[in-house]
Amino acid sequence: MVLRHSAVIAAAIAFVTLPTMLVHADWPMFRRDGARSGIAEWQELAGAELAWATELGGSVDSSPAVVGGTVFVGNSLGEMHALSAEDGSPLWRFETVGAVVSSPAVADGMVLFGSVDGFCYAVDAETGREAWRYRTRGAIISSPAIIDSRVLFGSMDGRMYCLSLSDGSPVWRTEPGASIQCSPAVANGLVFFGDDEGAMQAVMLSDGSVAWKHEGRGRVIAAPVVADGTVVFGVMGPSALRPPKLDYLVALRADTGERLWAQNEAYSILGAPVIAGGHVFFVTVEGYVSKTVARAASLSDGELLWERTLGGVVDSAPALILRSLEFEGDLSDAGLCFGCHDGRLYVLNAETGQVVGVESLAQKVYSSPAVVDGRVYIGANDGRLHCLTLQ
Repeated sequence: MVLRHSAVIAAAIAFVTLPTMLVHADWPMFRRDGARSGIAEWQELAGAELAWATELGGSVDSSPAVVGGTVFVGNSLGEMHALSAEDGSPLWRFETVGAVVSSPAVADGMVLFGSVDGFCYAVDAETGREAWRYRTRGAIISSPAIIDSRVLFGSMDGRMYCLSLSDGSPVWRTEPGASIQCSPAVANGLVFFGDDEGAMQAVMLSDGSVAWKHEGRGRVIAAPVVADGTVVFGVMGPSALRPPKLDYLVALRADTGERLWAQNEAYSILGAPVIAGGHVFFVTVEGYVSKTVARAASLSDGELLWERTLGGVVDSAPALILRSLEFEGDLSDAGLCFGCHDGRLYVLNAETGQVVGVESLAQKVYSSPAVVDGRVYIGANDGRLHCLTLQ
């Protein structure tokens, strides 16, 4: 592990608790906020019922953003769509020349997203007209984070980019390295991201200089999550069908990169974890076409608390739904919501792992849910964006 600036960072940063980060009802970017918390608030958590589904075409693998009554989501045909959050009626469509797997981020009246064509696009949120575009040397699968009028995303060219939100002008970029599929997490002046060689690193939001780097094995394809002074991330094994034992779930000190604990087994994690109430929630895959298990572990030491076997592989990053963001660690009424390759949307009790709701949507679901005002928005491989009402 390489450490730089650690003394300065440790002295200057006081990491905030999770409820402090959640101050609005919208879901303006992947996992809702820069720290990739993936947490929403709603009273009813028993299950979900389909409200509407809108045909967009291709496969909707991008995860939606929801802002001001509008849903934004991409598809495999290279399109970004804006729809009414109320009934799914189309508002506008913007075309690129590569699949849009990257999930959009919305701020200051603009929608930011990447495309496999190698461009980061900024379009007007109301009209869908292009404001600017920025070209990289690789496909952009990473979902942007927008922090302090800066747009942050990774590219398969091996760089993390920071652009000005207003005009797309470059602020900084990292030195080239291994390909970056991972969406960055941002907290307290640091940008956290992993790469296809298993490394996790933190760079300074101000100038992109390296704060620390933690070396690993496998690939980090899912976004890390930052809470309570800890960054937690999952790792995909180097072999999908027969992965070797490796540190598949890792917790580091967010300010220094010091390893706190890791779970080691022949598992892979394809979707971002969630942290709340002293727990880490995540889904493991034992061989890409084999056993898939949702799990909870203690944030303090990684001790496994419960597990629940599922019917298919899970790429979808779970959303955690709390009855109140002012909770005091009681997760008995909290629900984990995510899609699965068996085509279903699952809701699990966060304290026990018990399945409390299942809704069949399509053949497969790769998209991650956005949860706003008691509704779950999620894409599927049937080319539709689905909206479900929490029951």
